[in-house]
Amino acid sequence: MKTLHMTTLGCDKNTIDSEMMLGLIEEKNYDIIDDPQAAEIIIVNTCCFIQSAKEQSIDYILEYVEYKNSGSCQLLIVAGCMAERYHQELAAEIPEVDGFLGVGHFDNILDLITALETKSDSDQPDQIGDDEKRNEQQFFGDIDKAIIEARRYIPAGTVSTFVRISEGCDHGCTYCVIPKIRGKYRSRHSQEIFNELRVLQQKGIKEIVLIGQDIAPYGSDLDEGLDLPALLEKIATEFDFTWIRMMYLYPEGITDKLLAVVKRYPAICQYFDIPLQHLNDTVLKRMGRKMSFAQISDLIHKIRTNLPDAVLRTSIITGFPGETAEQHSDLIKKIKMLPFDHLGVFKYSQEENTPAAEFDNQISEDEKEKRYNEIMITQQTISYTNKQRFIGKTLTVLIEGVEEESYFGRFYGDAPEIDGTVFVDSYDTPLTIGNFYSVKIVNALEYDLIGDIENEFTK
Repeated sequence: MKTLHMTTLGCDKNTIDSEMMLGLIEEKNYDIIDDPQAAEIIIVNTCCFIQSAKEQSIDYILEYVEYKNSGSCQLLIVAGCMAERYHQELAAEIPEVDGFLGVGHFDNILDLITALETKSDSDQPDQIGDDEKRNEQQFFGDIDKAIIEARRYIPAGTVSTFVRISEGCDHGCTYCVIPKIRGKYRSRHSQEIFNELRVLQQKGIKEIVLIGQDIAPYGSDLDEGLDLPALLEKIATEFDFTWIRMMYLYPEGITDKLLAVVKRYPAICQYFDIPLQHLNDTVLKRMGRKMSFAQISDLIHKIRTNLPDAVLRTSIITGFPGETAEQHSDLIKKIKMLPFDHLGVFKYSQEENTPAAEFDNQISEDEKEKRYNEIMITQQTISYTNKQRFIGKTLTVLIEGVEEESYFGRFYGDAPEIDGTVFVDSYDTPLTIGNFYSVKIVNALEYDLIGDIENEFTK
């Protein structure tokens, strides 16, 4: 039985692709291990959304090249976004890589491994003939391929996982390479989603996170008559998940119907991740965004009015080409006007083959760093103030681990891996990792909450 290691970089869409690949691999009796140095086959599922993600992906590939040259690694495969966008360049620059698997082609992983193992067994030279043959045998890719259904590898003890309901993007923001990497917008057929949810429910999953580049238009390209609110309603009524979370919702897709469904069903988390990217109208227009600040402000007010307990997250890009000091100051002012519970900041990355990469007045890295820090300091104060509203409340908390004498977990307002933590003291009774408990919040920090256990939560 050959040993295989998978490293996953980047977003939660990549996490799902890795789990799909591992599910297929597991069926063929490969031994999936955590230590890449001990693996005979290494797969790196890469990201190239921004420059720092590219650099991280390259660093991992080069590290694993060393394992191939001096360790047990026999096959090195690069999958995901870097493979989709740069497989020809990587093949030329890093010939130690044996194969490439583009986005959406996780179902071809066994075909690729088999082809590479056959090549290795036949003792052929490392390079596969001419460039055309190399691309045919070493690369699988088609960014507009339909979303397919496959068995996923879910590690033992998992209680929270992502569920992809759409792929690709049609928004065409001027700074973004996603449409070139992941293709046009495609909704996943509802029956496939329900089939996967049944399996996840049987495996004991308690929180599902519905994801896509933008899940708000779900169903608009299908003939099923199910939009996102209807899909949520069916999941909330026909399945038994404790939490149903949504990520990511472009603002123009958040409708009254969606808010009404979220309000109606307690299992649907009152959590909205709304990537706005900026709040100054001139910059928003240059970014190719659809909504003005006035429209954004009206939307946030509507959410806060209809769902006063809702937790809101957004992301901002600072240092966009041509962003003036005055526009940056305007952004800071408007962040204070619309106090988000969570706000992530990205420094603009000049991505090739995007319109914004050719815009005049590119901002220096030093200036981006300065503006980034100003936004983060502003948000830290906002986050601290917003967290205070939970003091004295009893929240349902999913316990995820223990550290020294304190348990830690999340409440509905914290998405996995990106938001804050609830630290829980349980002086008398040991808590079970993966269970939900009622926790009374006694203190709040800038990003985290602190509480005392009350009792185990029963749905």
